[in-house]
Amino acid sequence: MNGWAIGALLTGIYAVAVGGLALKKSPGLIKIVKMKMGKKMTDEGAIKLSLVMAVIMAVACVVFIVLAATKG
Repeated sequence: MNGWAIGALLTGIYAVAVGGLALKKSPGLIKIVKMKMGKKMTDEGAIKLSLVMAVIMAVACVVFIVLAATKG
């Protein structure tokens, strides 16, 4: 297993975990995001930000899988 495959695995796990928690509207995730981004952020804003980050990580996961397949 090369570094690209490990990166794909980790970004995939992150995308599933954060995306799942955001879809469940987990109070813990909302609290962490609001704490990091500022108190003016709403609950809906925290959920949207989490979903956007999950999608970005899912795209990175696909890119890493392609790189692992071609360079590995």
